[in-house]
Amino acid sequence: MQQSTLQPTTVWAPGDHLFAQCVVVTDARQTLYLAGQTSIDAEGTIIGTHDVEAQIRLSFANIAAILAEAGGTLDNVVKLTVYLLDMAALPIYTRVLGELFPVSRPSQTVVQVSRLAMAELLVEIDATAAL
Repeated sequence: MQQSTLQPTTVWAPGDHLFAQCVVVTDARQTLYLAGQTSIDAEGTIIGTHDVEAQIRLSFANIAAILAEAGGTLDNVVKLTVYLLDMAALPIYTRVLGELFPVSRPSQTVVQVSRLAMAELLVEIDATAAL
């Protein structure tokens, strides 16, 4: 699988915002569509009920675990959709994203929502990956 980004000159270039407007995948063997991942651990416990960074990190850890089971890594992620309870958490999310995706830049959409499935959840992240 090979991936590259596509950046038309007529569309805003996100630069340091750590995402790509478009990711082009060629020669992929399979595409994975992950359900929204949250900060619920393997035992069903919500972690970091008042800590958005802890919730973001566990959400990505859950994504990484699913990808590993399929034979992939976070480098295979081509699209993220992020649901934040409070857009004030965007700088925290962006910092963690930069740590986890130091080279590859998935395309993404980030939105603020009024509520997630459980009242303690502050973030939910779904992903599409190509292996």
